[in-house]
Amino acid sequence: MSALHLELARVNHEMYQSITNFEKEFRMYHDILKDHGCSSILELGCGSGSLAQYFVKEGYRYIGLDKSPERLSIAYELNPGIDFMQGDMREFTMKKPVDAVIISGRSFTYMTKNKEVNNALKCIYNALKTKGLLIFDSFNAKDVFLNFRKDYIQRAECNGRKYMRVNKNSMNMNSGWTWKRIATYYIEEKGKDTRVIRDKTMLRAFTEEELNLFLELNGFKVLRLLNNGTLTVIAQKKTGSRN
Repeated sequence: MSALHLELARVNHEMYQSITNFEKEFRMYHDILKDHGCSSILELGCGSGSLAQYFVKEGYRYIGLDKSPERLSIAYELNPGIDFMQGDMREFTMKKPVDAVIISGRSFTYMTKNKEVNNALKCIYNALKTKGLLIFDSFNAKDVFLNFRKDYIQRAECNGRKYMRVNKNSMNMNSGWTWKRIATYYIEEKGKDTRVIRDKTMLRAFTEEELNLFLELNGFKVLRLLNNGTLTVIAQKKTGSRN
């Protein structure tokens, strides 16, 4: 396990504790899941497990999957007794199907190639029970690219540490609605020198039409598509219809 990747995983975990209202996010999922009678949940891209405790406390049978061993080490530390497993949402299998699959935190947008999106949706289809739900959020391509922000700063505080993330974005456009983000993290802690960590990643946004087509091709029916700056999709597995 990389010490740098572990430190970056913890930085991101602590930053998002003040940036994101995880209880509010859970309630949004809970309302949808309750309406459809779902009780078993697989969260893909669960990261450090910030949502896990809410699902378990509400009585859901929860499993979290993430590609990063560093983020999962934090999830295990903070959520003892909760089921997590290491895996890639583009290539995974489940022993038992679940009622619903959730992809939170816009993790869907890290799949920058069409093949990756299709592979993930095929795995999700196989992981779901009949008429199971898929709920995920993603960046809206129209909003991102018509109002493209080359530079912006995020600040947060947690456990006596101050964080600043300076984001520098540049359009890619070679494969879908993609852009490159270079993030520089500054971590201030009393009595210590400011630490600096840099991270590069490629991100993708989707149009509503793209998401509908990807889902239809992979055996899903879109029940609702919410546009609140980001796109939130509620889809249902269709039976015997996947190509």
